[in-house]
Amino acid sequence: MQAKTITIHITDTAGGGVTVLTTAGTPLPGLRLTPAEALATDLINTCTHRASDVHYWQGKDRALELLQDLVSPDELGYDVSETVRRRACAVLGRVGGTAA
Repeated sequence: MQAKTITIHITDTAGGGVTVLTTAGTPLPGLRLTPAEALATDLINTCTHRASDVHYWQGKDRALELLQDLVSPDELGYDVSETVRRRACAVLGRVGGTAA
């Protein structure tokens, strides 16, 4: 089972506001959460009190998806140099630059 990634983007907006975009779904009371989902929910709850706008269900994080494609042999893994692959693995937290 591949772990789900929850992304939260926090951006300053004109006039001193803050916009939050997240790949997480809208919180539903009583819904069972994974530890990562529970932490994300806590963070987003804080965001809702302090941000101008919070937008849920923003789809996949395309930057993260690109990094995963750069290290995947089934995607772009064979098309990029070893240096690019190692750097992408380092950003993803994969030890030794392996495409596991």
